[in-house]
Amino acid sequence: MTTAPPMQRSRTQLASAYAPNSLFTFEGGAGACMAISFSGNRAADDDLRTVTRRLIGEQIQEYFDAWMSRATRGVGLLHPVPNSLAVDNRVLRDDVVDVALGDLAFQVPDRVGYVPFPLAFVCGRCGLHRECDRVESLVSEAERFRDFCPGGRDQCADDWQQLDVVMAHWSGEVEPISPRYRYWSTTGEIHTIRRCASCDSERFYLRRPPGPFSGWHFECVACRTPRQLLQRDRWTLGILGPLTTQTEPQDRAVFAEINMEPISYRASAVHYTHGDRLLVFNEDRYLQLLAGAREAELATFLAGNFGYPATTFTDQEKESLLRDAGRGNEWSNYAQLRLVAQMLLGNPATPRAMIDAQLATIARMDADWNATVFAQHRQAEPGIVNACAARHEFVRRFDPIRMAVEHRTLAEEKLHGGQLADGKQISVDVTVLDEFLFPDEVTEEAEREQIRSASRRRLDLLGIAEMRLVRDVQVCEYTFGFTRTSATPTVRRDKAGQGEMPVRLRLFDRVMVGEAPRHPVLCLMQSNEGFYVRLDEANVLRWLSVNEIPLSPAPDGVRLGGSLIEEFALIQGNDDVRFSRFLDEYRRERSVVRHAYPFVYTLLHTMAHHLIDVSASMSGLDLGSFGEHIFAPDLAFLVYRRGMTMDLGNLSSMWRERGDHNFGNEVLNRMVDPTSLRCGSESICNHRGGACPDCILIPESACLTRNELLSRSVLIGRGKPRWDAGTNAIRGYYEVSRDSLGGNPSD
Repeated sequence: MTTAPPMQRSRTQLASAYAPNSLFTFEGGAGACMAISFSGNRAADDDLRTVTRRLIGEQIQEYFDAWMSRATRGVGLLHPVPNSLAVDNRVLRDDVVDVALGDLAFQVPDRVGYVPFPLAFVCGRCGLHRECDRVESLVSEAERFRDFCPGGRDQCADDWQQLDVVMAHWSGEVEPISPRYRYWSTTGEIHTIRRCASCDSERFYLRRPPGPFSGWHFECVACRTPRQLLQRDRWTLGILGPLTTQTEPQDRAVFAEINMEPISYRASAVHYTHGDRLLVFNEDRYLQLLAGAREAELATFLAGNFGYPATTFTDQEKESLLRDAGRGNEWSNYAQLRLVAQMLLGNPATPRAMIDAQLATIARMDADWNATVFAQHRQAEPGIVNACAARHEFVRRFDPIRMAVEHRTLAEEKLHGGQLADGKQISVDVTVLDEFLFPDEVTEEAEREQIRSASRRRLDLLGIAEMRLVRDVQVCEYTFGFTRTSATPTVRRDKAGQGEMPVRLRLFDRVMVGEAPRHPVLCLMQSNEGFYVRLDEANVLRWLSVNEIPLSPAPDGVRLGGSLIEEFALIQGNDDVRFSRFLDEYRRERSVVRHAYPFVYTLLHTMAHHLIDVSASMSGLDLGSFGEHIFAPDLAFLVYRRGMTMDLGNLSSMWRERGDHNFGNEVLNRMVDPTSLRCGSESICNHRGGACPDCILIPESACLTRNELLSRSVLIGRGKPRWDAGTNAIRGYYEVSRDSLGGNPSD
């Protein structure tokens, strides 16, 4: 095959709308084409650290695993669903998903190849149908189209139109409309009927009456015998063909599972690009703990992070641990201080202040060791240990243990300390601010203090303990594959009854990397601004208590995040409330009993959407240009600008321009205002769970959960999430925060 020409578009377009195997037309609507993988794109190795490539590979593996699990359920079908109908056979090893990192090529999408497609044409005057099998022969074959004209070559109008309708199937296959018809023979092979059954002619008109495609049909040029517009998918027919002849109902396949459908790709999508995104970090220190062989270290990290009681050590154990840590001399000083303290206590004449000073020094040393050396040897509760052991079954996106590790990494790299090349702080507390975030006209310290105080007041009313502007949120968005006719793992068609047919998830076709073929993963590295928000833990506990949402018991001093991790591990064993990849459990109405983790996640997710909605209305950015990340155990979330264009400081500019000494900042003031969550479909929206396009939904491509686990009720009451099986309406988090302060939204 000749080399396909490359096409340049924006990187975002090339990774999505023009990704390999997509169909498109050039400007003006002329020239229908299919995009194909391009080997000339540069490797993304310079942009991606080793840890980032590994994490992408793991996410793709999990994506295929979860997709296959859901697509092969076979609900309503009469036969088991083979794995090869659910996922690309190139990721299957012994019928099990195995995405090898070495089979992937991480590329920067600068260009994409393309070829004309479909190679099917119709005469604009008489409707004669012609097609070509190969791009290489298109020119020579097109020159002979006139030879097949029913009126003769000299009378041919020579007015050939490329068809913009294709035959597509959820297996991922797409092909031109053709009178050729594929069927499964009794000999166990696929055969194709090419000629008219009545007169053996190979020429057909394509009749396209106005109305739906069901009226389209072929007509033999010679005898006028009609032939329906029907084609069977070759891939699916090869697998299910033998089942169409089965006599036992439980093993039979119906042709509705195999038949392709005509689709105009100008009007309907026949290509859905699949991918994901992840936060990019500089260091792998904590992320390494997520490796399967380090469960004990991970449990110790979580125990220390969420305040589980420290193990009681003997003096010999303390000395050994300190010497192993290179701090043995501190133990010698400590032992000496204790001897002196005992002598002072034994002397009645010793001033009490001297004794207290000596004991305080000893206590400070104990506290320092507990927070550093001994923290790595905390006693992990069985619930945490069990959660670490079971996390291989967790969906990465909803895994609270991964969230906790990522949050700790984010805190150390972005939230606490550090400067950018231009001298600005990487992150700034919005109740402190810096010279770049105060309004230009606010120069007096008294006015600045008013801004700080008013902002703090509104954060308290919102139940927010900490909010920071982060100037360097690094994100990698990537795409790796596609599906046809549906973006979800199953599809239903009327002719198949209630059967859920598997949609096949496919990798992009291979490109040559050196001398080896690899599947491209198109990576977009971004660095933009964002807002980090952490809720007040005491207020979250009050909110759970007010709404009678039970919480797993935990030892005294353990933070809420520890209980949430333990509970998540428990509910993952319950098919009715678990967090699966596509959250099917939370799509059903009034079906989930109340647990803390789903409600806390919904609270954080809904507030993130609320902040996105307010920020979009004030910054000039559209809703789809935002992204989000949830850190459920730490009661925190991150919303950030998504985009490959230069970050012009939209969020920091918004914050600066919206500052005012009377109410701190208009962003916070708007969030406090109850009308900011008013919905144009109020009563209907409340009845359906309090989430619709009129209020807190954002484009699905920007949302972590495709707009699941959202409800205005968790913020302002007046209803409850659609999945909640509880009998009482939820009291909103904002209401609980306001009541605890004795304030009102107008403060």
